[in-house]
Amino acid sequence: MLVFLRDRLNRPVVAVVAVGLLAGVLRFTHLGFPERRIFDEYYYPKSACIYLGYSDARCDINSADERYWRMARNDTGAWVHPPLGKWMIAVGELASGTDSFGWRVSSAVTGTLSVVALAMIAQLLFGAPVWTFVAGLLLATENLNFVQSRTSMLDIFVTFWIVVGFLLLLLDRRWIDRRTTVPEDTSEPEVTTVDDTEPDAMETRFERRFPQPLWRPWRFAAGVAFGCAFATKWSGITAIMGAVVLAFAWEVVRRKGHHISHAFWRTLQIETFGLVLAFLAVPALVYIVSYTGWFVHFGFHLGEWASMQGAMASFQEHLTSIDPVTHQPIHPYLAQAWKWILLWRPILYYTASPSAGVRQVIYANGNPAIFWGAIVALPYAVFAWWRARDWRAGFIVVAALFLYVPWLFVSRPQFFFYATPITPFFVLACVYAIRRLSEIQIPGARARPYVPVAVAFVIISVGLFIFFWPVMTGAPITDAAFKLRTWFPSWI
Repeated sequence: MLVFLRDRLNRPVVAVVAVGLLAGVLRFTHLGFPERRIFDEYYYPKSACIYLGYSDARCDINSADERYWRMARNDTGAWVHPPLGKWMIAVGELASGTDSFGWRVSSAVTGTLSVVALAMIAQLLFGAPVWTFVAGLLLATENLNFVQSRTSMLDIFVTFWIVVGFLLLLLDRRWIDRRTTVPEDTSEPEVTTVDDTEPDAMETRFERRFPQPLWRPWRFAAGVAFGCAFATKWSGITAIMGAVVLAFAWEVVRRKGHHISHAFWRTLQIETFGLVLAFLAVPALVYIVSYTGWFVHFGFHLGEWASMQGAMASFQEHLTSIDPVTHQPIHPYLAQAWKWILLWRPILYYTASPSAGVRQVIYANGNPAIFWGAIVALPYAVFAWWRARDWRAGFIVVAALFLYVPWLFVSRPQFFFYATPITPFFVLACVYAIRRLSEIQIPGARARPYVPVAVAFVIISVGLFIFFWPVMTGAPITDAAFKLRTWFPSWI
């Protein structure tokens, strides 16, 4: 009976469904609390409500500034970001109303789906249901992803589209690899006056049979997903850059593996047009289509639309961390990008004091096991990529670095929650490391002594999520219990 259950449960679909259900239950529990807006919920849900054409009263438009932007941009001050994420919030408000549950439900659904998508990536990378489940479990219980999945902001939508984009990119790799095996030519040699036994002639004949299609459905689907990320927040462009690097590198390696000479140049000649179509033209088209509501409202005036794009860029460019008048930081929870992986400065979204000695808070912080584990796991993945030429390690490293490193060179004000799209790849790095650790065997024996270490990492990560649950959900907590969860002065 136990063997029967093990065989039935040890399947990828079971692992994916299990982590999806777990993520959904966690994210939907008391989703409507607090019933008032927290942090940037003062912007995006109102924008979504405006997109639906609801009244000022229903959309909680109650300031001169908000009324101005509704007239000028059919938006709030959030017009400085593209509209797709706000439209996704609008779907939730249309389905569930404009109360706190209604403006958060899309985030919860999207956050849940991001866990499912990451579990599918893990299955493609590692091919084992146990690691599929572990990857999904770790993201389902990753603190920052969890909090953003319960808050009506744009970052969880960017995360979802980026994860889906990389999932589709992996499916494209599998699709083309399955078509790349060239069958042996068992037919009789053709009678010809050309000596086709020359190396160049033989390679030309082989390359003609080597699959190099322009139409690659999964690649173009990935372009759509990455375009959706870009149409939610401009930061999605770094994921597009990472996808181009990966897709190009994989094509070079594919040609080298089949002994095509000058693989880099042949890839550059043959694949460039397809890459430009999939990862430049398609995302650009998706971005423009995301403004359909704007064009319907204001008319198809490309000049005005382009002018607005310029105003958005100017706004982002001229944001500063220091107030020019007071010479003080513009926000108490600013956190430069290098601080994110260290969990140097989480951000407070909500606080209340229902009674003496009791408080309720919602902190956007990362899971220490995942973030601090990634400090070790990412360099290890780099080593494995270099030493073992493991393309899976390369995939994780490239995705994580392209999502993280560009932020180190951005001068605009930064907050910890900008790290949300990176967390799935921190998870993958940790899973890659503990998987390799668990496979180490003692020479001459079948024992794998480091399996308990891998298991302990998962238990600690999930345990930390449970430990920090009260300060992620606004549950009543005593001052003493709160202090137990503020490990450093910068966490207050």
